Amino acid sequence: MHLREELEQRWFLNQYTHDSVFDVYDAWGQNFYCGYDPTADSLTIGNFITIMAAVNFMKKWNTFYMVIGGATWMIGDPGWKDAERSFLNEETLAHNQACLTKQVQSILANLEDVSGETLSFKVVNNYDFFKDMGVLDFLRHVWKHITINTMIQKDTVKKRIEDPDKSISFTEFTYTLLQGYDFYKLYTDFDVKLQIAWSDQRWNITTWTELIRKKTEGEAFGITTPLILDSTGKKFGKSEGNAIWLDPAKSTPYSVFQYFINTNDEDVARYLKLFTLLPLDEIMSIVEQHEADLWSRSGQQALAQYVVTTIFWKDAAVLSQKISRILFGGEDTMDVIAWLNDTEKKALLTETWSPALGDERSLLELCVVSWLCTSKWEARKLLSQNAISLNTVKVQDDAYVLSDKDFCNGLVLLQKWKKTFKVISK
Repeated sequence: MHLREELEQRWFLNQYTHDSVFDVYDAWGQNFYCGYDPTADSLTIGNFITIMAAVNFMKKWNTFYMVIGGATWMIGDPGWKDAERSFLNEETLAHNQACLTKQVQSILANLEDVSGETLSFKVVNNYDFFKDMGVLDFLRHVWKHITINTMIQKDTVKKRIEDPDKSISFTEFTYTLLQGYDFYKLYTDFDVKLQIAWSDQRWNITTWTELIRKKTEGEAFGITTPLILDSTGKKFGKSEGNAIWLDPAKSTPYSVFQYFINTNDEDVARYLKLFTLLPLDEIMSIVEQHEADLWSRSGQQALAQYVVTTIFWKDAAVLSQKISRILFGGEDTMDVIAWLNDTEKKALLTETWSPALGDERSLLELCVVSWLCTSKWEARKLLSQNAISLNTVKVQDDAYVLSDKDFCNGLVLLQKWKKTFKVISK
């Protein structure tokens, strides 16, 4: 399939600087880049979209240059922020860069494993472009090619200038020029002719390609990907207002699994195209099966399993499925618990924020200690309403005391109504 057609069908194509970019990158052996500021020691699920966009170019035997903004983040992107961001020290920046590099290496290795594709990938830190450059060199070789008139037309700059309650420093004002010099250096030193970025970077990309044209008389390209919204208009990648991270210490594999399991039915086909390398005809088969039986959520299951496998490896996807079956699975719940190993039991306890068993074995006490209920009064009320289950069996006896026979593989599963669970361990 032609690159442009695949990008369009997989929802990655928003705008581009010139039609010829698709022929250039369909011809193989080209270099392109996407930049990531090391604001944290992990990327987010939103960054995962740009990685998957990059993979579609890498499938054509092009090389992905991941540019870490070690220099640009010392300045900070004005973006749509109302005020300047705090600087990070160099030690933190170096740590974050190492973590981001390791993450992307792991994701691409997983994608090679599940797809059979060969993906070429390199890392560049833009700090290396600037560390030996003096301010006079920057003014002479970069700023002279871009006018103030052009820069103040940028929406995010204009917003800060025109609002009397806000301002923008000269430091932040130069951020776009630093990024433009990134592209120029990549173009001249590594033969990188294309940048992939979010749609809000369109203005920047056209400015940077103009800088390259003026300094080299060469042609560079830009492609933007659309902002991903779900079918309700909510921005993709937010879970109850919190970012979803690609680091299992920040967002557990199970939480990522559940995020995709909760995908709206209307978004399943689009997300399968965006977040997997499954052939389009195979995706359509999954969607047809999904639409024939929406209750089974087979489309969401396939999506969640693929994404978690890609980000956290296959074992994490298997474990996430097990935890999901325990908490929402149905008839085989206790069979799954019976075969959990120690690592899996620990993950289940973590996901349910559950305590170990103390001296108290009264069901009422355990409901309170585990935070399944806020008080004994609430626990008694819920027991009387047949709303509490012990190992999937309803219990109404408020005098019930746990014994060893209640433990399955060292665990007891407590449940309130349908969706609230706690696991008590010996």
